[in-house]
Amino acid sequence: MRTSETIETLARVLFELATSSDVVDAVGADLGSVVSAVRGHVDLHQALTDTSLPEEKKRDIMRDIFGESATPETLAIVTLMVQRGMTDQLGDVARLFSEIAEAERGVVVAEVTTAIELDDALRAKLVKQISAALDRPVTLQERVDETILGGIRINVAGRVLDGTVASQLDGVRQALTNARQGGEA
Repeated sequence: MRTSETIETLARVLFELATSSDVVDAVGADLGSVVSAVRGHVDLHQALTDTSLPEEKKRDIMRDIFGESATPETLAIVTLMVQRGMTDQLGDVARLFSEIAEAERGVVVAEVTTAIELDDALRAKLVKQISAALDRPVTLQERVDETILGGIRINVAGRVLDGTVASQLDGVRQALTNARQGGEA
């Protein structure tokens, strides 16, 4: 089985386990916490990827850190991945789990790119407007990209709505490039 197939299988199995235990939201949150912890703590990441460290020790580390807060379903899959040397793919499983959960629930993911982080009021307004336009529940996948200078880019249901300052400047630049050059009569 290829690595990507393994990741997809793990995400699907975790979703099925979470669904049968009615803990899909909790597992999604747990995965986010685990990924953030592993990415955010160099010592933890090094310990979990250290091939000389026995699997039992890695399992104990995971249980010590996440055993009280994570669901058993999350802990089982995450521990299995760490023991199999797949620590660096935890983020991929979290992303695929989220995609599977949203697809199964009929939720549309809107990718929103802004120059600065959204505040709660704007986030709620965007969710409400996009949900109304699509007549389906929407969740935002937010990304900050300072190169767009300002405005917002929304990618949802195969459509891109680009209201960024950078794209507007590109449009002006293109119009000026294609404009006929005047001369003296």
